[in-house]
Amino acid sequence: MQLRKDADRIIRDSIKNVLPDEAVYAALRGRRFADGRIYTVAVGKAAWQMAKAASDVLKDRLERGVVVTKYGHVKGDLPKTDCYEAGHPVPDAQSVLGTQAVLRLVSGLRDTDTVLFLL
Repeated sequence: MQLRKDADRIIRDSIKNVLPDEAVYAALRGRRFADGRIYTVAVGKAAWQMAKAASDVLKDRLERGVVVTKYGHVKGDLPKTDCYEAGHPVPDAQSVLGTQAVLRLVSGLRDTDTVLFLL
């Protein structure tokens, strides 16, 4: 019985540790950034979850963000972040709009700025 409990715990913990949002939390917690502005660009099916985690950790340090994800994957508004649902796997007009938003976001960056690209 104990072997089964240990195996279940190992499997549960392993799955939790590779979830996209958990990976972002782990990567950003306690991390120090330069004094410049911080932006997030999150793309893919897990983009919203990753952007949410980054927003939770960065709080007031986050300047702006853009999420481009598959239809039905935005789970609510994120502070200072524009979310675009788009075609997947075949890009559509919404994909173009999301890409244009990303390009606008990163145009005019300063060398002290940080862009977190979450894929």
